[in-house]
Amino acid sequence: MSTQQDPYEPFTPPLDPSRGFKPLDFGYDGVTGSVDADGRLIALNTYHPKHGYVTFSVADVFPEAQRYDSDAVRAYRAALVELSGFGAHFDEPVLKRETYLLDDAIPQVRLELEGGGRVVVTTFAAEGGAFQVWQIEGARPRWGGKFSLQRCAYSQLTEGGPLPPVGTTNRASLGGGTLTVENPALPYAVAVLGLPSGIYWAQESDQALTMDVQGEEGVTVLVYGFGSDARTALFMAQNLAEHDPAKLLTAQRQRWRIMLANTPKNPLVRRGLVYGYEVSVPVGGMRAILTDHMLLPLSWNRDAFYVAKALLSWTPEAADIVRRHLLWLFEVAERTEDGLWGRCYTANGTIKDRAFQLDQQLYPLLELVDYVVTVGDYEIARRLVSHVEPVLEAVWARKAPKRWLFPTEETPADDPLSLPYHFSSHVLLWYVTSRLGRAAFLGPSVTTWKRFSREIVQHDFLVRHGNTYIFAYATDGEGTYHLYHDANDLPLALAPRWSFVFPNEPMWEVWDATVRFAFSDANKGGYYPPHGLGSVHTPAPWPLGAVQDVIIARVLRNEQREQNAWRQLEAQACWDGALPEASNAQTDAVVSRHWFAWPNAALACVALGVWGG
Repeated sequence: MSTQQDPYEPFTPPLDPSRGFKPLDFGYDGVTGSVDADGRLIALNTYHPKHGYVTFSVADVFPEAQRYDSDAVRAYRAALVELSGFGAHFDEPVLKRETYLLDDAIPQVRLELEGGGRVVVTTFAAEGGAFQVWQIEGARPRWGGKFSLQRCAYSQLTEGGPLPPVGTTNRASLGGGTLTVENPALPYAVAVLGLPSGIYWAQESDQALTMDVQGEEGVTVLVYGFGSDARTALFMAQNLAEHDPAKLLTAQRQRWRIMLANTPKNPLVRRGLVYGYEVSVPVGGMRAILTDHMLLPLSWNRDAFYVAKALLSWTPEAADIVRRHLLWLFEVAERTEDGLWGRCYTANGTIKDRAFQLDQQLYPLLELVDYVVTVGDYEIARRLVSHVEPVLEAVWARKAPKRWLFPTEETPADDPLSLPYHFSSHVLLWYVTSRLGRAAFLGPSVTTWKRFSREIVQHDFLVRHGNTYIFAYATDGEGTYHLYHDANDLPLALAPRWSFVFPNEPMWEVWDATVRFAFSDANKGGYYPPHGLGSVHTPAPWPLGAVQDVIIARVLRNEQREQNAWRQLEAQACWDGALPEASNAQTDAVVSRHWFAWPNAALACVALGVWGG
């Protein structure tokens, strides 16, 4: 049987429930969401021109008073995994669950109930909304749950300045099988079609609302639509409802199947590509690339670069997202008073946090060069080239007197840095200026950087450690060094691929000694036995550290090391292939951030061979 004959058949084995659970995700054209273990909707999110991203969610509103309380932030984020969603609820206990990702992208949950009932729910996004197709046999559902429409929580561990509070009052009405929910403070609304008819009520509250409506067995199609007000949201939902969901599902599955046809079968790699595609949000004709859709639907230039790098090497359709993201970066994203990019952005291009991070200025330039060289799109090069020199001049303006040292206020983990000059950011700076210098389409923009050599960077960060030399994590340029390495600092692992060091030269030995230091107990706060490079930001092994280990193993041609690193990644991954921020050193259970686009995207880059090897 083909998928064209029955679009609801999975044709692949179910996900392994013994692996780490997390809600399953879906997305299309900027609409993203997640479902709980029973297929109910825990969040449906979409772009908003003023607030960046808004969510129809069953989660409570994050308390504004707890913005700087990291324990409260961690608890709130962890609780999202256990939410009970909006949709069909049953009085009978669930005896068996089978959970699928159709074509690695579309969640489907199959339930067997104690009374003999069977349920299949398939959820997918569509332009301006989403569908949930509930196929229920032998059981009567109760439709509803908790819900509200809010600006996304943006709950950060390193809060860089909260956004102004937004009113949380929701006005909801149910009638004729249609639920509309409006938050006038946004203003925005969502409409849900397909609920049982004959029941009418209206509610208003500044807390989450609830619904509980008796339904009947059979096929129920819930259609969700967003809009600037209830009337517009209803119009969007009605337009979607005119389409046959089976045909839309067939088309989406075929699209994913074509895009994934020549990619590795590994679910971690496919997650990097699919999720990176899903969290690229249309902004006009451009695209913002978010770090995730549930916890922090914000854009960091650093995270977005690795997503863009993976997409660029995937399919032409995905590569076009990179083009649109470059336009968003250079022409939409707000800059600081001195022309620099901020720490992170809401999807509409507004700076969320204004802290200066050196590497955030560099990744957009590298993304531009990579895109133009890979695709040969010199039209976009001509359009954006005028932005390059002002950025480099703004970085140059911060240069240390008489030294090729450039400060940063924070590490790539968004943590404050006591010593101003950060090694991996200087490796990146040298690599970017070198790439720009070799890019003929950029002309004389990097003339002043011609003397900025790798030898200068190597010298300024060289420090003795025991009976050898290593590269320091940071320095003040006056003889004080910080010895450490962090899972967020991929440029160290990539240094050989970027020709920052070469085999059979003295600095190769320094790089090798630095890597051995990084993956040892001597790396206090950065290494977590029995294995795992991590970060003081979240003290535990990070998948990003294991990705570094894969890169390093390939450089050293150490197959056993690479296999060990892959095994660690497989152990850290959730059941859908998603890699978290950090995992428990002994059990590999997620300890921070189930949603995080960067590690899977970086791993996809490695698997696709974009840095050789």
